[in-house]
Amino acid sequence: MTSFSAARAAERPDEVAIRDEDVALGWSEVDELLNRATNALLAEPLGEHRRVAVFADNCVESVMAHLCGLLAGTSVVPVNFHLTAEEVAYILEDSQTSVLFVGPHTAEAGIEAAKLAGVEKVVGWRVPSDSRNIDALTTWESWLEKASNAEPPTDHPPLPNLMYTSGTTGRPKGTELPPTMFAGGDTIAAHLERLAAGPFAQLGTHLVAGPLYHTGPLTGVRTLAGGVPVVVLGRFDARATLSAIDQYNVETSIMVPTHFVRLLALPESERSEFDLSSLKLVFHTGASCPVDTKRAILEWWGPVLFEAYGATEVGTTCSIGPADWLAHPGSVGKPIPPFAVHVVDDDGQPVPTGTEGRLYFVDETGRGIVYHNDA
Repeated sequence: MTSFSAARAAERPDEVAIRDEDVALGWSEVDELLNRATNALLAEPLGEHRRVAVFADNCVESVMAHLCGLLAGTSVVPVNFHLTAEEVAYILEDSQTSVLFVGPHTAEAGIEAAKLAGVEKVVGWRVPSDSRNIDALTTWESWLEKASNAEPPTDHPPLPNLMYTSGTTGRPKGTELPPTMFAGGDTIAAHLERLAAGPFAQLGTHLVAGPLYHTGPLTGVRTLAGGVPVVVLGRFDARATLSAIDQYNVETSIMVPTHFVRLLALPESERSEFDLSSLKLVFHTGASCPVDTKRAILEWWGPVLFEAYGATEVGTTCSIGPADWLAHPGSVGKPIPPFAVHVVDDDGQPVPTGTEGRLYFVDETGRGIVYHNDA
């Protein structure tokens, strides 16, 4: 089976497949890079749980590390790049990670965390040569150079991400990307076919606007695997976001209400400099969106805004499109399978329609919420 990147290279030899502020790669370059990175990862002792972690800022290499992890049949652990070495070490040990990827801003903390957690392989990109303990790191370039460029096997099963969430008041909890968010399939080849059939893969260039340690922005990794070009933003900047949409004819993205607030805070004269007419589908998630904020974005961007309400542990429990939202401002929509909504009183008893109460979603498959090492 021809890989998605090789197929795109043949169809669109001049198209940029992925770019950030500093790097732009065509499909043929992505194909070679992924072949080498996947083969390099398959050659590592991955252990029983086959987990690798990405602890790095948004950039092209971060996406490639996530994607080679998927293609190698590993469970990738995205790690918040704001964490301290001790906090990262807890996640590495709890997840039983065997390989850690780091970037220039996380290399020193990552190397220290790996030492604390007993992770022997740390691979890093764009790391300054004077970084502390750099001898404990394998450079991305040397790691790739030693690996084969042959097309890696695709007959092994894919594994979902292990996400760490809700660490605000204590240790974060690991939870696998739920079935509602994971394309599945018996083999990597089947998984890639499912990704290519996804809604974002049917449209054009995708913009990664949020940090890649969150579920929503990781859609960019899966969209690239579906054969769609991806633009990766670093730390969020409102003007840079509008410029990227305009310059690269971005059609899809996933954002959070804070992004909208910061975009709307730009002066009207500055916002009007950019053509955003390419946008076709923008999902927002992560928090409740103020009604006035969402209405202002819809007036500015048109009817492209959809809301996904849910959680990392379960994915989207209900959703709403622009037309329904304008008819019911403030609503987060209707439940979507396999979830059913229940409204109950303080004693847990169902309340009549039109009565305010506690809101619960029930997973009718019976799976519910599953935490790693924490039943």
